[in-house]
Amino acid sequence: MFKASFTAFLSALLAVILVWSAAGCSTEVDLNAPYERATVVFGLLDPVTDAQWIRINRTWLGEGNQLEFAMVADSSEYAPGELEVLVEGFDLDDESLELPVVAYVVRDTMLDNKDDGGLFFAPQYRAYTFDSPGGLDEDLRYRLSISFPDGTSTISALTTLIGSATGNITNPPAGLPGFAMNWASTGGGFSSFPNINFRWSTTPGAKRYEVGLRIYYTEMLWADGAHTELVSETERTLDWALGTEFASDDQGGEEVKMPVNGEKFYRFLASRLAHDPMITRALGYWDANIQKERAFDFILTIGNEELDTFLAVNAPVTGVIQDRPEYTNISGGIGLWASRTNQRVDGLGYSLNTIRELVEGDITADLYFCSPSPFSDYGCD
Repeated sequence: MFKASFTAFLSALLAVILVWSAAGCSTEVDLNAPYERATVVFGLLDPVTDAQWIRINRTWLGEGNQLEFAMVADSSEYAPGELEVLVEGFDLDDESLELPVVAYVVRDTMLDNKDDGGLFFAPQYRAYTFDSPGGLDEDLRYRLSISFPDGTSTISALTTLIGSATGNITNPPAGLPGFAMNWASTGGGFSSFPNINFRWSTTPGAKRYEVGLRIYYTEMLWADGAHTELVSETERTLDWALGTEFASDDQGGEEVKMPVNGEKFYRFLASRLAHDPMITRALGYWDANIQKERAFDFILTIGNEELDTFLAVNAPVTGVIQDRPEYTNISGGIGLWASRTNQRVDGLGYSLNTIRELVEGDITADLYFCSPSPFSDYGCD
């Protein structure tokens, strides 16, 4: 799924910093030469969230092992008060960018949710944030400005926002709670697997759509193979990346369809879950209000053109030519200032044939799935 969220870009950000900084290790570079600072920026504005987050770091140069410097926060982080950061929103027709409609003062804060075990310091790191109660105005362009009190340089970037409309997902339908997804057709001792045709219309300002399904299940651990003594129950999720689609332009209103064959659903579960005779699994949860199982969230993670270009440039190189162009839309620095958001339909259900194939079918029978419904022939009780 789109790893375009704030934390998902952290590793890419720090990798850029390391590459730029480690260039000082080349024998062709005088390590005692005057150091020129480069500022690295990653910010993804989300039109529907109440808070926005930005990473602002710097490259470094030191004599010795650059990997050791990477483990020191001061190598890549600016000190408190060393930066002044401002975000302003301008009317789309204001080419001069002289009359902001809205302005946000950005503050720095310390977070402690970075995973340990990488090349860089963890778990604490410095980030920058501003409050956006009710979200941001989609009809504005947003400029990021970074200045240094010592007057050494000014950094800026400009991006438009993605529209936040959520009603453009037509299949699965958003207005039918627990809408049943049918991953299999069974009968007469045979199974077939129809396509589920996910459909949506494109959103103004959006270029890239990464499509995913979040699967909910409860894992039950038993003390015995007969499943008579329950040890524990753990709610779990699996995120299934279905693929990426692209709009032909960012004007919106274009219909997109992604067919996914039902057999892939069962093979995905079989590839991610292990057979264990002491473990059974309930697919989804029982919603007593609508008297249905609910097991899936359909999620579109959407990026604007700047984000799409950045991801395309930094995709793995598979051809003979390994050189790739550099992409940044940061004036006076490097990195990315763009927009992304999520559109989703939550709480989808499933058909009787779906759970029958899951329980009895050759692909997944040894995973011991069941239904949380108290009325199902394939219930967990």
